[in-house]
Amino acid sequence: MRRSSERAGMMLIAAAVVVVALYLLKDVSAAIYRAIVPHTSDLPGVGLIADAGLLALVALFAVLAAQMWRTRSPYLGDLLMGGFGVVVAYGLSEVVKVLVSEERPCRVELALADCPAAGDWSFPSNHTVIAVGLATAIVLATERMLSSLQRGLVIGSAVLIGLARILQGVHYPHDVLAGAVVGSSVTIAVVVMLMPWARTKARTIGRRPAVDERPDGPAVDIDA
Repeated sequence: MRRSSERAGMMLIAAAVVVVALYLLKDVSAAIYRAIVPHTSDLPGVGLIADAGLLALVALFAVLAAQMWRTRSPYLGDLLMGGFGVVVAYGLSEVVKVLVSEERPCRVELALADCPAAGDWSFPSNHTVIAVGLATAIVLATERMLSSLQRGLVIGSAVLIGLARILQGVHYPHDVLAGAVVGSSVTIAVVVMLMPWARTKARTIGRRPAVDERPDGPAVDIDA
């Protein structure tokens, strides 16, 4: 457990360094934004890609969790801990947003009609944090359930969500990259720290004997 915590801590430190480096490159990111977004912000349906894709990832996570519960998979704990990691990553992202208070590029670089309200800060991208976090949690827990192609599609969906936020004009590229780093690293760190406990708990649930609940008498162990 101690070794897992140390590995997770080192991973988070490295992720923090990368996030800071990405923020320091914001001028380069702004130049890329100005070169791309004027040609993409009006594309039909570009604003729906991120929201629909995020809902699809949430639905997939729920379906996989239900299937693992039904089959008493020992990897259910991994998936649930990954989901908890996504919640932690989102909370951390909100803290960073408030501390950095970066204005949306659709207010600074271009005047776009479909722009979040003032005070809804840009760095990092919460859509990307959640999407990449969910994709990471799913991929880590489904090596024996999904094929390599299927897991690749899950990762691709998360990448598309982040890209769509840039093309829509509501985020700089460095916002999205930082969101991907936060979402993946925090989710992995939580899974690494809590995985031993989660798998032990999942195996305990899996070994629980089936019970016949009889209204007129005490519970009877069917396996007896």
